[in-house]
Amino acid sequence: AGVARSDIAVIASHGQTIWHEPAHSTWQWGESSVIAERTGIDVVSDFRVRDVAAGGHGAPLVPIADALLFSSAGEWRGLQNLGGIGNITVVPPGGQLEGVRAFDTGPSVAVIDGVTRTLRPDLPFDIDGKLAAAGKADMEIVADLLRAPYFAAPPPKSTGRELFNTAYVEALITRSRDRGASDEDIIATAVQLTARSIADAYRRFIAEPLTEVLASGGGARNPALFAAIAAAIHPLPLRHFDQVFFDGEAKEAVAFALLGYLHVAGRSGNVPAATGARGARILGKLTPA
Repeated sequence: AGVARSDIAVIASHGQTIWHEPAHSTWQWGESSVIAERTGIDVVSDFRVRDVAAGGHGAPLVPIADALLFSSAGEWRGLQNLGGIGNITVVPPGGQLEGVRAFDTGPSVAVIDGVTRTLRPDLPFDIDGKLAAAGKADMEIVADLLRAPYFAAPPPKSTGRELFNTAYVEALITRSRDRGASDEDIIATAVQLTARSIADAYRRFIAEPLTEVLASGGGARNPALFAAIAAAIHPLPLRHFDQVFFDGEAKEAVAFALLGYLHVAGRSGNVPAATGARGARILGKLTPA
C-alpha cells in the first residue's frame, strides 16, 4: 500500500463474517493475534460482539462514519451500501449523531451473486449486469418475496446469510424455472428483489426529507442494479458515492479505520438508534503487537 509500518498506529480488522444472527450472536473470522504477530502492529478487531452483548444487533456499524465523515452541511442525505446485504444510513444535516438512523434493507448482491454463480458456475458474478439486462424480471415472484416478515419489521434491524442464503437462492431458481424463466430472467428477478426491497424500505421507514442517496459497495458497480434502484426510488436522486467523495470500494475500510481509532481513543463506536443496543459502547478488542 506504500505506507510505512511506522506510520500505522493500529490496524482495524473487521474480518470475514461467517455467521450473523441478529441480537443473538455474530462470528467473524480473522485472528487478530496472527495479524499482530505478522505485522508488529497493534490490532483492534471483533467490533460487533460488544454491541450484541449490549442487546443490539451488532449491525450496522458504519453509521457513525457516515455521520462524522460523509454528511451534508445543510441537507438530509442517505448512504446506501450495496454489499452482500443492503443497508441505509439516514444522516441529518451536519452529521449530528442524535438524528442518525440506519438499518439493513435486505439483500443487495448476496442473492444476485448466488443466483448467477449457481446458473453460470464459470462466472463470479453478473459482470456489468449484462445477464440481468438481457432478462425480464418476474414481478409476481418479487412481490411475493417482499411479503416475508423481515421486510415489514421496523428498524432497528439487521439481516444476513442466515436468511438470504443458498437455500433461499435455490428456492428462487426452482420457483422461477417452474414458471418458464431463463437464466437471464432469474437474475433480473433477483435484481428487482434488491431494488424493490430498498425502495419499499424507504417508503415504510424513512420519513426524513432526503435530498439524495449515495450508493457504494460492489452492487453500485452493477449498472443493471444501479438503474433498477434509481427507477424504484425515483424521484429521489441516486448517485455513486465516488461522485462526491472517493472510491466507494474503500468506504467500509475507512469506516472501520475510524472505529479502530475510536476504540484506541476510548470513545463509543456504535449508534444505538441503528443497532438497538442499550447504549453507546466502545467497540472491539485490542491485541497488542
